[in-house]
Amino acid sequence: MSYTPRYDKGDWIADCDVCGRKYKASQLIKRWDGLMCCEDDWEIRQPQDFVRGVADTQIAPWLRPEPQNQFIYFCDIYNNNGYAGVCVSGCAITGRVGPIAPQPAD
Repeated sequence: MSYTPRYDKGDWIADCDVCGRKYKASQLIKRWDGLMCCEDDWEIRQPQDFVRGVADTQIAPWLRPEPQNQFIYFCDIYNNNGYAGVCVSGCAITGRVGPIAPQPAD
């Protein structure tokens, strides 16, 4: 149902913005996105464009602070450190840092 060559007072020839066929301007309809289109190319706006999301708060109802790291230091034959506050008291050997290398037998 495109353009028919006849005179209609106050009407003019216009192109469909979608298919490009010639129509009388009175036959074109304005679509939701602003395009002037024929009846065959007219479509409603997608209903999903109007859907609004629901806020989803994913926080716990109550919180407590994260605990401090607790390091347990111990002494064994490989870990005798001379740093204050790093080793168990009575185990640290002054002047020695790091693992103890095994001593060769005489």
